[in-house]
Amino acid sequence: MALEPGVARCRGSRSKRKCAGSVMPNADATILCVDDEPNQLTLRKLMLEQVGYRVLTAESPARAIEIFRSDSIDLVVLDYFMPGMNGLSLARELLRQKKLPIVVLSGYAELPGESMGTADVWITKGAPPSELLNKLAELLSRYPSKDRQDDDISN
Repeated sequence: MALEPGVARCRGSRSKRKCAGSVMPNADATILCVDDEPNQLTLRKLMLEQVGYRVLTAESPARAIEIFRSDSIDLVVLDYFMPGMNGLSLARELLRQKKLPIVVLSGYAELPGESMGTADVWITKGAPPSELLNKLAELLSRYPSKDRQDDDISN
């Protein structure tokens, strides 16, 4: 499925559910950002911290899983193409442990069809920062903090 730069896809978009919206960020939210490109990770962390999010970063899927297990994460932003484990596999692993919103970023316009049901939102890396910020705020408003804690899955 090809996306134009700057276009986001939302889970459930076939049912005509809207995915856009400008809302204020949830200042209590902790976001885990995962990307094997350190420069992208640093820029994203700075941008998200500037608007009030607490941001944890991981440069590999393995490190992301470690952080996810040891800290309370409210939302995950991850790169799709990473060595060792792609973003779709990482998203599935994290969702087995806790129900939470996942945003996948990709530098490529082609996205695998089966991935659309795993991530809440797909955004191309060429999208303006405001698009990512709006999607994060909207997703966090749909997953209130109490609900996120109640949805933890115990093994």
